Amino acid sequence: MEILLKYTYLLEPKEVEQELENLWKRYEEILAKPTWENLNEARAILYLVGIIYLEQIAPDAIERRLHLLKKPITILQFFTIIDSRSEKLNEYRKDRLFRDLEKFYLILKKNKNRFVGGKHYMNEEKFINLYNKYNPDQELKIRAKGRY
Repeated sequence: MEILLKYTYLLEPKEVEQELENLWKRYEEILAKPTWENLNEARAILYLVGIIYLEQIAPDAIERRLHLLKKPITILQFFTIIDSRSEKLNEYRKDRLFRDLEKFYLILKKNKNRFVGGKHYMNEEKFINLYNKYNPDQELKIRAKGRY
């Protein structure tokens, strides 16, 4: 996670993408051969990446840079321009910072929409089932988004 934060701060989209991929692979490895200790690592990956990073840290990293664009915009305008494929897109893409932010955003969006089975992000159902199965305290059951 530390590496992910570093590349987010430096706004290095390719490195952010690679680190998210590394975390995803580690998560999948754990679900394939779970132990109680590893499932807690998977839980950290799932919630730190899925909730904290993709929902809070990364959008905040975009928003904090938008005033530095040649033509400053709000975060809502930024999302709208990219997601709607606005005619303004070509104009904004002339700005290198905008292009980097767009690449970063598209990487985030791809990872935020990572469904590989089940109805929740990152096959959370499988994780929950494994976590509850291996949990030494069988009276304490975890639910979606880490809730007990």
